[in-house]
Amino acid sequence: MPNMTPSECLERLGHGERDVERDSSPSQDEKRPITGIKWFLLVASTLTGSFLYALDNTIVANIAPVIVNHFDSVDDLPWMSVGFMIGAVAVVLIVGKLYTLYNAKWLYIIFTVIFMAASALCGAAPTINAEIVGRVFAGVGGNGMYIGVLTLLSLNTTSRERPQYLSLTGLVWGLGTVLGPVVGGGFELYTWRWAFYINLLFGIILLPLYLFVIPSMSVTPDLSLRHKLATFDWVGSILSVAAFTTLVMGINFGGTLYAWNAAQIIALFVLSGVLWITFALQQGFAIATSFYNRIFPIHLLKRKEPALLFIVCASAGIVTYPSVYYIPIYFQYTKGDNAILSAVRLLPFICLLVVAIQGSGIMMSRLGYYKPWYLAGSAIALIPAVLMATIVETHTSPSVLYGLELVLGLGAGLYAQAAFAVIQAVTPPADSGDGLTLMILAQLTGMTLGLSITGAIFVNVAQNRLYQLLPKLPREQVSRIVSGTSSKLLAKLPMHIREQALDIIVLAWRDVFPVGRLGTSSYAAPIVSYCWIVILKLTGGRLWMAMSSCRV
Repeated sequence: MPNMTPSECLERLGHGERDVERDSSPSQDEKRPITGIKWFLLVASTLTGSFLYALDNTIVANIAPVIVNHFDSVDDLPWMSVGFMIGAVAVVLIVGKLYTLYNAKWLYIIFTVIFMAASALCGAAPTINAEIVGRVFAGVGGNGMYIGVLTLLSLNTTSRERPQYLSLTGLVWGLGTVLGPVVGGGFELYTWRWAFYINLLFGIILLPLYLFVIPSMSVTPDLSLRHKLATFDWVGSILSVAAFTTLVMGINFGGTLYAWNAAQIIALFVLSGVLWITFALQQGFAIATSFYNRIFPIHLLKRKEPALLFIVCASAGIVTYPSVYYIPIYFQYTKGDNAILSAVRLLPFICLLVVAIQGSGIMMSRLGYYKPWYLAGSAIALIPAVLMATIVETHTSPSVLYGLELVLGLGAGLYAQAAFAVIQAVTPPADSGDGLTLMILAQLTGMTLGLSITGAIFVNVAQNRLYQLLPKLPREQVSRIVSGTSSKLLAKLPMHIREQALDIIVLAWRDVFPVGRLGTSSYAAPIVSYCWIVILKLTGGRLWMAMSSCRV
């Protein structure tokens, strides 16, 4: 099909749902460069790497109290999650840019080595500071692996089959996420250190395999190493890392390590604001860089589709990840579940989530339409979010929670991973790498801010109300009840006091959902995505038609 002008392309996409030509499918001219057993090993091995990253992301959720108690450093508990978040989200723009400049194979192997080395450090850490450093580098390496598998699958698949393969990343991510607390809880019975050493066992098999099955390819093979280093946006990289780091630290440490009005927290937020403004100006006016080499693909946000996809992808991250963390917390407090049992109770959500992710990817590959998945998914996810915030009580039957989990997993799964395929359909081929980086940034930003904000809401609301209920109890012990580092203390309270304490904790848990805190709650995200899609009407053309006929 001949090339089309931008206006003709947009007009064609606008009528794509009504006027589709069967011969526009690229299956007739597009072929995957790798096939057979080598392709199977490539997909299986890289997805296993993503599984390990997801596993490591939640494996600490239940063993973090054990680790800080082991080192007698309960005050450092927030660092166990903050360190990993900082390592993951702060470098996402840098990692995404590296994959557009250098050989994807060797970058992926380097980040895998970093992840394995960080896992070894976490497992053998002699002090809490070494543990925290290991968690930071685990976030860096794991994020590089995650971006790498998305890049490798995008580069080695046709536009029609790409949604199906990219949805597999959501499948393994869901499995790793739910198995993380189970694996961590199991190792807790023996030693928490093997929760990290287990990654090394996989690494021994995966690293040699990567050398043989991953094709060596570079998006910019004609550019020399010296030219790539000279044109890299070093100023933007430093500003983005500093801005993300100070923001995450401020949100997570407020109300936990320091009071919200403490000088340290105020300084973090002020510094973060200054850094974000400086970063925006530096990127907008291309200071100390060029418009082409800017680390943030700001030019994509000038278009409706990428800007809207950024919002809904971040919304999907905000919906999914706090659910994985806070649904088990409810069962741990109200039912007295251990790490393993509370993770098992999360299975209804995870099962429907991974099935919906894979199902929507397959259907998008076959039908080509993607707008309905956003509309249906966001509307469905909103229903259980509202119900969790209104009908769940301390003694609510587990079957009610299971039903809400099923619906929530179905709704979130319909669009949780869709943006990674859609962004490559609505952007020119030259911008596909930047588009992928933008979506990964959206997802990780949604995950980080979702967990940070919901964590701040839950901890601060629960602590303030428990202080009033237990005025004679030292504030440090009350904080440990909420953080989970002193569960025995809650059991020792008189029955009627314990019931009131549990009611307070459940009410704080409900505040994570969209009642009274619609502007900041993570589950306001489905409303945002639904309204934006309806109002702005995300382009509903066929995925493969957009990729094959649009050359803007």
